[in-house]
Amino acid sequence: MTRLTIRYSMAAVLLFAWMATAGAQGKLKPETVNAAPFAGAIVSEWTGKISLQLPGKQYSGPARGERLPAGTLLDTHAGILVLTLEDESQILVRPHTRLILKQPGPGNWEYLKLLFGRIRAYITTRTGGAPPFELGTPSAVVAVRGTRFDVIVNHQGITEVDVFQGLVEVAGVGIPGKSVLVRPGYSTRVGMGKPPIPPVPTYDIRPGTLPPNATISAEFERETREEMLHASEDEMSERHDSEMNELEEESQEAIEGPNDPDQN
Repeated sequence: MTRLTIRYSMAAVLLFAWMATAGAQGKLKPETVNAAPFAGAIVSEWTGKISLQLPGKQYSGPARGERLPAGTLLDTHAGILVLTLEDESQILVRPHTRLILKQPGPGNWEYLKLLFGRIRAYITTRTGGAPPFELGTPSAVVAVRGTRFDVIVNHQGITEVDVFQGLVEVAGVGIPGKSVLVRPGYSTRVGMGKPPIPPVPTYDIRPGTLPPNATISAEFERETREEMLHASEDEMSERHDSEMNELEEESQEAIEGPNDPDQN
């Protein structure tokens, strides 16, 4: 073999190796970009009084279609709101709830942290090795791959998880290796610094629990109607209490009689 032929052969090998490396890098790059999950959420629906605090900004009201970045603090007060994630998973945030949107990533896949209040989650099924959807509370870590479930956190940090579809894994914060799997129709509770209790039928914990509607929009409408009904009942109750107080005062005045300054 001549020296020229050897040079051409070596050049061809080097060119082939460079093309193979470039091709591999071209295939990995999109996958690396797509593997990074979308942080934050989009406001799909809302009603009532709701406050948002985006990172580094003052409190403001929500807007439909608004993209909320990781670090956003959300207070629903007496309002109701629907958040949509990039994979079409949706979260119904009920009244008197506070949560923070998080940045999921390797080692911590939390999309949000529920500080207190109630949410109902519709999580899209995740397959093909995709990381699970996780949310945190002061006392628990909840991980799913596609399901419908409720999470309730009271002001003492106690967490309740009610499952309606799929399987939900629940663990206590800082207590590894003691998680429980909760199947449909069952619930668990987690106290501060404690492992979750063994799952029990949801009816035993909350007899009046309603199963979720087929779609988040139908659920939003139902929750809105119920909240309006409760607000109306509270207003009527307050009015009734006020009227009763007035009647009691009038009755007391009738019994005691008017004050006569000449008798003093």
